[in-house]
Amino acid sequence: MPNNPQAARAASLLFKVIGVFPLLLGLGLLAGGWFSAKRQYTIVKDWLSADAVVMRSELVSRQKRMAHNRLATLYQAHIDFRYAVAGKEYTAPAGSDYSSSDYAEMKQRVEANAPGTHHSVRYDPANPYAIRYDAGYTFSFFWGPLTLLLSGLMSASIGVAFFLLGSMVGKARVQCPACGKPVGARERACPYCGAGLVTNS
Repeated sequence: MPNNPQAARAASLLFKVIGVFPLLLGLGLLAGGWFSAKRQYTIVKDWLSADAVVMRSELVSRQKRMAHNRLATLYQAHIDFRYAVAGKEYTAPAGSDYSSSDYAEMKQRVEANAPGTHHSVRYDPANPYAIRYDAGYTFSFFWGPLTLLLSGLMSASIGVAFFLLGSMVGKARVQCPACGKPVGARERACPYCGAGLVTNS
């Protein structure tokens, strides 16, 4: 049994302070994931559909630094559509949050949307220039919010674990340095002999 109540209290506080950072980060990521998922759901539910013809379709790539400082190549489909809303023609690039390191997958997506082909797109009634061609209840459409939510859950869980560990350490029983009786780590004085349990060191 440890005999330094002050050290136990300091360790308890340290674990809780450490837990604050991943907890706040996790809550921020969870909030971001929630709002992002809500926006994606709004697109699927409220945006209107229009028949569109592909004007341009290309595969673009970019470098992204991953874990362990490793560079990875991510591919994304950039597609321009022409469509009509209330008799007015629009030409706009279709937004997509989905990118992948799988070249074959993204190339297949570009080929499926070759210039001249017709597809259904969703447009924002308040701004018909804002369109999405990949809207739907699919993993690729919701992968951004899901990533944020899972990362937030993991980070918040780590923070909560540190808080619980700090609470356990704070409730631990320590040994009074004067009489040797077990006392709570949060006690300021021994209830048996009255010796002070807080040192100035």
